[in-house]
Amino acid sequence: MAPRELLAQGAGESTKCGRRDLTIRRLGPGDEEIVVQLGGERPLTHAQAADLVADERTVYLVAFDDEEPVGYVFAHQLPRRHGDPSQLFVYDLEVNESQRRRGIATALMRELEQISREHGIRTGFVLTNSSNDPAMAFYESLGGVRPNEDDAMWEFNYPA
Repeated sequence: MAPRELLAQGAGESTKCGRRDLTIRRLGPGDEEIVVQLGGERPLTHAQAADLVADERTVYLVAFDDEEPVGYVFAHQLPRRHGDPSQLFVYDLEVNESQRRRGIATALMRELEQISREHGIRTGFVLTNSSNDPAMAFYESLGGVRPNEDDAMWEFNYPA
């Protein structure tokens, strides 16, 4: 399967996790309201949400406790010009504060790993602050490694 078809297949499918009532579902067209609801203080418009779930290079997984969304991971497939043809960028991972430390983030990341493997994506990365001790420990517990301790991220603003 071509990496470009990452989201085109599997949207709407659910996976049961180790927790009795926890289900992870991949969002797709028709799930815009869930994306808007998960936006919190900075919600997207329905049009923005529709664009996200329709993008073939976007993976949006949501963990549901019964019918209630309790966490999500949002990632983009990035094409590469050398090495593997594509890599997964984990853009955002969030679990409701009241639901943390219950394995939800781990379940989301493991499901994302499985989807990546199924589609031939062998590597992924995430950015976090080195001062964010819980995130640093979490990503390390998943087997993540820091290839270069001195890597830095630079942000650019493009005013209108």
